[in-house]
Amino acid sequence: MKNNNTQIDKKIFVAGKVYDLLVMDKDTVEASVQTYLDNAIGKDRVRFELCTIGNAVAMFFHRGFDYGPYNADPTKDIMDADAFMMTAHEYEGFMMPVPFPTLPVPGFGYPYHISWTDFLDAYRKSARILGASRIKNAWLDINPRSIVLRVQVG
Repeated sequence: MKNNNTQIDKKIFVAGKVYDLLVMDKDTVEASVQTYLDNAIGKDRVRFELCTIGNAVAMFFHRGFDYGPYNADPTKDIMDADAFMMTAHEYEGFMMPVPFPTLPVPGFGYPYHISWTDFLDAYRKSARILGASRIKNAWLDINPRSIVLRVQVG
């Protein structure tokens, strides 16, 4: 009987790096992303968890952050802090090749929100340019306890 199984290329972009999930194990990726989060956000402020099933990858960022006071709709918007945290954009010199929209004058420190469409478009394009696998589908699940970036590659 012929084996038609093909290995899915699973290279994901998270926290300013591309990780090859066929080469690196889950614990190594989680530890690397967690080190970045501890350094960038603060120790014990965000906990990262990675889950993969087939060609689907879920990246969980467990943190306490309520979108309510910012008039952001978590079913349509992502807060700037979450976008910067997940991508490491502007952290230690890393810049996304296709950045998500930011305020016109940086450094004000005012929180703002970005549409899911704009963020995910910039994420997909940057991931591909950086060498990640082609993303067929991507979406976010946001609640006050966590934000989850889910991608389907292939």
